[in-house]
Amino acid sequence: MHVPVYNEKLVVSRLLDSLVSIDYPHDKLEIIVVDDSNDGTTELLLSYQGRYPGLVTVIHREGREGFKAGALQRALERSKSEFLAIFDADQVPPSDFLRRMIPYLYSGDTLAFAQARPAYAHNGNSWVARALSLGMDAYAFVDQGARFSADLLTHFSGGGGVFRRTAIMSVGGWNSQTLAEDLDLSIRLRLSGWRYVYDASVACPGEAPTSFQILRQQQFRWASGFAGCLKKHLPSLVATRRMSLIQKAEALVYLTGYVASPLIAIGVLLAVLYCLVFPLEFILNGFRHNALAAFTVLTSGLIYTAPLAMFAVAVYRSTAEWSRRVKRVVDLIYLGALSVGIFLTSLRAVLNGFLNRATYFYRTPKRGDAVRPRVNP
Repeated sequence: MHVPVYNEKLVVSRLLDSLVSIDYPHDKLEIIVVDDSNDGTTELLLSYQGRYPGLVTVIHREGREGFKAGALQRALERSKSEFLAIFDADQVPPSDFLRRMIPYLYSGDTLAFAQARPAYAHNGNSWVARALSLGMDAYAFVDQGARFSADLLTHFSGGGGVFRRTAIMSVGGWNSQTLAEDLDLSIRLRLSGWRYVYDASVACPGEAPTSFQILRQQQFRWASGFAGCLKKHLPSLVATRRMSLIQKAEALVYLTGYVASPLIAIGVLLAVLYCLVFPLEFILNGFRHNALAAFTVLTSGLIYTAPLAMFAVAVYRSTAEWSRRVKRVVDLIYLGALSVGIFLTSLRAVLNGFLNRATYFYRTPKRGDAVRPRVNP
């Protein structure tokens, strides 16, 4: 099991306690923690190495070369295991995680990894965390589930997955030239013909950002990483014969998700120019008699109802309590406000990603006081 760590003393004990007590033969386990910390986390990790010799190995790096991807590559080079479970420091896998996920990799030699459902445990006092928890549930229950069912572009979620070592090695290992190392690896695996399994019944929760400032930093990294991967892999995705035309088109739509921010900015500018060029009478009355009006209404209906349907499914599947479901509808309003709030951040991040200006991996701070999410059985 590989764990990259950077200044995570508030949460890493929780993860390591779960890993050393996981329901799996210890003689078949090795927990490799690659630590870049400078805040006292290293001493905490070394205490686990002392208590669990032969099970926990701590590799301390003086610098953050390659950031998370560099740490995972170091663990990959040190490990000799056939299967590699990847966890972020704030995640808490269930005790039967390995027993439920590893068998998938025995079902086919072309399976690169098995992914558990990502989830956000959250502090109930933070409306930001509650809103993001709903967003993660929509992504996990709807997007990831549909993506796997329809054999669309793979996307490892950064943690909570078990990999076949030979799959990672066959595509050159972890690449530190991107801020979205998980997406980059996923694309390279798919282009090389590897497959994956997604099991939504196994949740591996981590912590959600609890403030708007932390969210902005996280989204900047994600948006820049997506833009960088799109720029890097676009020619290969278009040219590959391992994907159908529909799969290619969907992959490009997925990778351009954050590009919506600059497109919205252009749309707002055009709307202002539209209002300046056309008389107010046409805008208020004449437009509805134009053939373009019907098309606009139809497409707008699809644009606005599809996300609402996705969140409705997420709310229904994430909890069986109707009182809780009503509260999650309020969280949806919060999530909409956050989406508007990070608009400029995403816009700048996408541009930096295309221009290769985003090079620093901002760590998302964790508090260690989150509660585990409740799931509709």
